[in-house]
Amino acid sequence: MSFLSDMALEQSEIEVVFGALEEWCQKTNVKIDSPDGRDVATVMLGLYKTGHNSKPAILEAMLKVNGLEQV
Repeated sequence: MSFLSDMALEQSEIEVVFGALEEWCQKTNVKIDSPDGRDVATVMLGLYKTGHNSKPAILEAMLKVNGLEQV
């Protein structure tokens, strides 16, 4: 399996990742099309590909990644 085919997403998967990205960027005042926004998108894609397959799961994992996890 090639790298590109491993990274391919279905439309519904794109919607999950993009929804999480959009919400995260709104809450953190990061523009989606900025370098920081692209970095966030890359991290979220990785999180999705490692089993965080819903918007809430991605957002929760992002809190952990950024050391913002609520206890």
